[in-house]
Amino acid sequence: MDGTAPGRQAEKVDRGGLGPRGRGLFGRLLDGLRAAPTVRREAVTIAIASGKGGTGKSFLSTSLGVLLHRANKRTVLVDCDFGLACDHLLLGVRPTLTLQQLLAGQATVDQVLCTSPAGLRLLPGASGVRRMANPSDKELLAFARELGVLAAREDVLLLDLGAGIAPSTVLTMLAADWIVLVTQPEIAALVDAYAVVKSIAQLNERARFLVVVNRVATKGRGELAFQRLTEVARQHVGVQLHYLGEITDDNAVTQHRLGQLPLVATEPDAPTSVCLRALLDRLEMSCGGFVAREVAGDQGIEARFRQHRLFL
Repeated sequence: MDGTAPGRQAEKVDRGGLGPRGRGLFGRLLDGLRAAPTVRREAVTIAIASGKGGTGKSFLSTSLGVLLHRANKRTVLVDCDFGLACDHLLLGVRPTLTLQQLLAGQATVDQVLCTSPAGLRLLPGASGVRRMANPSDKELLAFARELGVLAAREDVLLLDLGAGIAPSTVLTMLAADWIVLVTQPEIAALVDAYAVVKSIAQLNERARFLVVVNRVATKGRGELAFQRLTEVARQHVGVQLHYLGEITDDNAVTQHRLGQLPLVATEPDAPTSVCLRALLDRLEMSCGGFVAREVAGDQGIEARFRQHRLFL
């Protein structure tokens, strides 16, 4: 033993490190950094999805986008069907640049954005480009970054997804604030819709689903189809779905030609147009309004996209 008192030994140890005062200062600096996350305003992000193709998902996306624009909401529709995009056809737009050039770093988001004759701005996807159907990790990260750029300056981002549960589609759904799931009152469409709910719930049980039943021949049949879907989802996945409404089967939709302005613009009194305006009102109530809101930097759409990407 060196004869040093226990208190003196403790003092020696403290002097070898930061000491109580130094440790306290260092801790306060770290706490300050942790307590002050970056806060920014971001758009409401709504992913519009479906289990199978042909349910009317892109028709709904473009129609809601036009109605939002006419309600003076800063809105951008992003065609997230990377390889089989079609929103430009429904809006009468002929884009010269698409997501393909944006994600390759060959164009900026403002160069790719185009304004449709109805006034809605569109970020067009690539059409008939096989490689884009399976974007690389680098391209997905670039996509997340550009979504963050758009969200920082808009009120609403509508994300029109490809049908099914491809990794890029699932990832975009997980990153969105809300998921509008479009289906039809037939068994194949409902089974595929349930597959989407199940896939997302396995990764995020708190995902928020709003269901639209399209092409309903008899009033009220849409709600019956929703009840079947939500009962299966509740029993087998434990996820609660919310009913947004139904869209009637309307000859005016099937007779509408590509390149024309959307039906909500050309025939605002058509039964489908009336349904769509009612859907938009309910969607606004569900989302708490179509206004940009404050989010922490680590909770924005780009951050959510990056975080969920790690688990796919």
